[in-house]
Amino acid sequence: MITIVTTPADRHACFDIRTEVFVDEQKVPRDLELDDLEDHCIHFLATVDGVPMATARLLDRGYAKIQRVAVRKPARGTGLGRDIMLAVLAHAREAGFAQARLDAQVSAIAFYERLGFTAEGPVFDDAGIPHRLMVLVL
Repeated sequence: MITIVTTPADRHACFDIRTEVFVDEQKVPRDLELDDLEDHCIHFLATVDGVPMATARLLDRGYAKIQRVAVRKPARGTGLGRDIMLAVLAHAREAGFAQARLDAQVSAIAFYERLGFTAEGPVFDDAGIPHRLMVLVL
């Protein structure tokens, strides 16, 4: 089940997933991962049998800025990442955004291309990880 976060407990679950994936696995500094934009974002949470397994957030920048897409290891390869992205994109369309953008880790570019995103511009460093801007017309 994928929901928009409305409770402190669900928000904490999103932060736990992101900490596990980005801070623990990928060694992103915690102060870069949990930032001052948290209160300005719509957070999405995917659960499997009631267990929080994936998250993403959406920030209004005049376009839909998708960030912090994270799936816990046991759920990778199950389609849950695709499902949460489809939910975020559906929300963005319903909210009237004309475009979605995200900064994809280079290793995840093919994943986002399968969702219709196109890579633009050069590779850049974000928290020590190579990324590229990706854009999707909604």
